[in-house]
Amino acid sequence: MKAIAAAFIIALVGVLLVGIQQYRVIALRGEVAIETKAKADAVAANAESQATITTLRAEAKRNADYQADLAKRLRASEQKALQARKDFEKLKRESPAVRKWADQPLPDGLRGKPPSTGKDNNGKARTP
Repeated sequence: MKAIAAAFIIALVGVLLVGIQQYRVIALRGEVAIETKAKADAVAANAESQATITTLRAEAKRNADYQADLAKRLRASEQKALQARKDFEKLKRESPAVRKWADQPLPDGLRGKPPSTGKDNNGKARTP
């Protein structure tokens, strides 16, 4: 009887130990599933980040190319303006008609002054 009771207790402890191990295996499987999902999410987020980085790099390159083109055009425009100024100065020196035109004073409106109307700021006639 003692042997049967001891065998029963040993069997009961064995079943209990197997149950505990089974519980730990199930818990570990759950943790592995969570880690696997987290890894998949991280990989997907990384892929999306890489796509965004690639897009931003391409846009930065386009912007740099555009700025280089604008700088090139600006230099060309400045050179054309400088040449036009030189041509105008040459014309002023060599052509009496151009010199006469260039020596005329600018109208008040172009100089940033209000046109002279003969009145002061209050609208009253100026007295000399």
